Amino acid sequence: MGLVHLDRDDVVAAAVDSLGFESSEVDLEAPEVLAEVTRRAASFDCPTTPIGLERRVHDVLFGLGSYRRLDTGESVVREMIESLVGYGDLVEAPIDDERTGTSHRVLFLAQPSYVVLSATTCVLLGVRANGLPIGDASIRERVMHRNHSRHVRLQPGEGPEEVLGGMGLRELSSEQWLKHPPTAAPDSVVKEYATRLAAAGPSGSVGPIKILDPTSPVTFYPGRWHAARARDTGKYVGRRLAEFGADQWCYCEVADGEVTSLIDLPAIDRLARGCDEAWRLQAALDVLAGTPQVVTVRHDSRRQEAIIRFKSPIPAWDQRRLDAVGEPLGHQTGCLFAYRVPEELLDAELAFLQRSTWLKVEPESEAR
Repeated sequence: MGLVHLDRDDVVAAAVDSLGFESSEVDLEAPEVLAEVTRRAASFDCPTTPIGLERRVHDVLFGLGSYRRLDTGESVVREMIESLVGYGDLVEAPIDDERTGTSHRVLFLAQPSYVVLSATTCVLLGVRANGLPIGDASIRERVMHRNHSRHVRLQPGEGPEEVLGGMGLRELSSEQWLKHPPTAAPDSVVKEYATRLAAAGPSGSVGPIKILDPTSPVTFYPGRWHAARARDTGKYVGRRLAEFGADQWCYCEVADGEVTSLIDLPAIDRLARGCDEAWRLQAALDVLAGTPQVVTVRHDSRRQEAIIRFKSPIPAWDQRRLDAVGEPLGHQTGCLFAYRVPEELLDAELAFLQRSTWLKVEPESEAR
């Protein structure tokens, strides 16, 4: 058998086709394709650390010309991994190292499952090991990919159990999928963490740490972070350099730029992500400071849809609910990310966000 020469475009097209997409319609830069690449890599590598998976995906895609953003950094892959964890395809959990006495976060494959959204739509979750597909060809033909989410359409009269249950997919209730904490007032959330921080005692030396400045504008999340400085005194959400793996989320007390005490996050639910507890805690702190975090809503009466634009990250349970009812749009000018939501579902979703993380809703001018 002779060798066939493939140029870079041929390799990209073959890779996209092998993942179940049409290379004539999308390339490796499409978020739907990157999500599938990441799930495929995870199926072979998990359990692994988030950084380990990020590097594997980067190694696979680096050098393919259509994936230009990877040539300048890995953040796009990191963001996709975080989205897949938040959505429920991957599970991030702490693992204790008895030899070193430390704990680090490890990614596992979530069990292949589905959540019934309506009489005609189900959400697909989870990843099978060793690159095996989540369903057979008849199901794969029905899967709708939207950014990192996957939905399956049911035909009239079909029951989800008869279509998906026979493939070893487990049904999850909406409550099991969302896994959101009980509704609470911002002051009670802050008080709980403050009590834990007070009981923690002196921290000793913790090394370099970045803190989220509560006095900075809530509308520009990246600009809220800076390394602790001599003039910083108070309690802050922070991230400190970890010996192994990604930076460790924490809540800390700082005096003249030096950490005096801290608690690592997650502190309430050990199986939760540290970032989810941190983002919820910061949202509560911002409310108490009189500067609640903001989402803006832009209505499109022609399409009977609305676009919700987020200025700050949201916990996984907020993301999962939006993934279920809306379309993730990724980065947008002037915001971190956005979702397109049907107009008839908008009020319920905004009410949930306000109960969950106390977000302030501001309107934008209507789309034309």
